Amino acid sequence: MEQPQTAKELEETNVIDPEENEDDALGPPSAEGSLRYFGVDFDVEGLVRRFQRKELIIPRFDPEETDNKSTGYAGFQRDFVWKKRQMDRFIESILRGYPVPGIFLVELISRQYIVLDGQQRLTTLRAFYDGAMPGDESKEFILEHVADSFKGRSYQTLEEADRRVLNNALIQATVTLPVGNDGKLAIYTLFERINSGGTQLKDQQIRVAIYTGDGTKLVRRLNNDPNWRRLFGPRNRDLRDQELILRYLALKKVAAEIKVHGPTGVAKFTPPMATFMTKYLGDHEQISFEAQEREVAEFAAACELLVSAAGDDALKRNRSINAARADSILSGLTLVIRENPSLGVNRVSRAMRELEEDDDFVGSTQKSTSHRSSVLLRLTAALNHFSG
Repeated sequence: MEQPQTAKELEETNVIDPEENEDDALGPPSAEGSLRYFGVDFDVEGLVRRFQRKELIIPRFDPEETDNKSTGYAGFQRDFVWKKRQMDRFIESILRGYPVPGIFLVELISRQYIVLDGQQRLTTLRAFYDGAMPGDESKEFILEHVADSFKGRSYQTLEEADRRVLNNALIQATVTLPVGNDGKLAIYTLFERINSGGTQLKDQQIRVAIYTGDGTKLVRRLNNDPNWRRLFGPRNRDLRDQELILRYLALKKVAAEIKVHGPTGVAKFTPPMATFMTKYLGDHEQISFEAQEREVAEFAAACELLVSAAGDDALKRNRSINAARADSILSGLTLVIRENPSLGVNRVSRAMRELEEDDDFVGSTQKSTSHRSSVLLRLTAALNHFSG
């Protein structure tokens, strides 16, 4: 098999196969009754001041970033990406009195706000007020790509009248709050559908911003397993590796019920898949220490067996990870390990070959993969083959 030669090629290789979304009509709760909205006009100086006091939070992707930990919210935003020309022209637009796009915030119980849309603009404003370039505080923020009247100016050296224009300019914010039992899920759905003209947030990026409990922490912990990293590959910037682990954890509960009652007695899985996975995090804000340790041990054992039995490409099909194939293999194998901790490499290797010769399994991992019948079919097949 031809191997990718660069880090970029390797990351592209490990993108999970896209799936069909046939069940969207069954989707998430209505926003009516689950969300509350209101609009606020912030002056620019006030926004910057709130940002500096950490009342406006931009959680970054890095789960180890200390700013994220103090808020209780995990990272979902990419790093700052605007070029200097974009930054300068945004500042100039405000100085010249042009309207600028609004921002989108979620209000927390602490009366802080998570920034869901507007990171680049807010970071630019703060950097200009602070007088230092984002990511390189040793470099002064001086306007360059602007009209001559502003060229060479910093915030401190702006004409006094221009500084007042900037300070008092208004930026509109839409603030939303979750209401009731479905509030968090409705917020997730809302942001899933935001299209502000920039890069749209991916499902898992939104989930980790909304759900910060034990379920999310467990997913991150499993994502560090060394054999899982061999199976998946480099960490994915859109958190697709974490999303696949979440998918496995959610469907493992369905597989456990199949193991006891058989597929005909199972009513635990309700499509669409994205909503089912999100509900798992909502239902598992708290997980006992014992349950977490068991999940960690079973996942580690399953990943080690898969690498030993089928190599680093055990979860891949045509150089990409097939999510439906992976969720059933991991769910079935970990449950069999729970029952038989001494499960050997030979048994796993034989089961992997048998699965690829099982028409029901192959079919349910290729078409209509989020349909209830397909999910139950492939989970049952994985349990049967790993059990022998």
